[in-house]
Amino acid sequence: MKIKIVHSCLFTLAAVIFSGCTSTYESTASVPVRGRLKADGSAYVALPEDGHFESIPYPGSGRKTALAVSTAFSRHLKKVEVAPEVSSYDASLEKAKAGSFDYLVVPTILHWEDRATEWSGRPDRIQIELRTVEVPAADTLAIESIKGTSKWATFGGDVPEDLLKTPIDAYVDSLFTNAPAVTHP
Repeated sequence: MKIKIVHSCLFTLAAVIFSGCTSTYESTASVPVRGRLKADGSAYVALPEDGHFESIPYPGSGRKTALAVSTAFSRHLKKVEVAPEVSSYDASLEKAKAGSFDYLVVPTILHWEDRATEWSGRPDRIQIELRTVEVPAADTLAIESIKGTSKWATFGGDVPEDLLKTPIDAYVDSLFTNAPAVTHP
């Protein structure tokens, strides 16, 4: 009887430990994908302002986010360019039009929290919004909010930008596979 209890406790302990070994993600579409993007197109990725948590700024987080978005779109499009500086939506749209891009992608960092998870047990967290716009018509094709929470079983070195790739890749893949193709004038 004691052996069963020990095995049961070990199984429960292992389940708790291993559940903390993976990061979690949540995506919510506030504007569902309105059309599949064309792979022969191009995208201009706006540079978001750096993220912060309370009064703590995270310099470079905007560039890291834009690069993660650019990398995901580069797997599908023939040309992707990241803006050299932070600009307003209207200025970014004008730059995308001037560059003859098909799509404008506007990432916005809503939350960026870097924690010393290995000793505090508090996970890193991010929340970003990705807005994808068809440039010629300035028509919003999709808006997605992505949240990520790091694993708590870590040995150090984890950072919030580690939470970007998986959900951004999934979102971008959905733009090319889940809906009828968007036609360009």
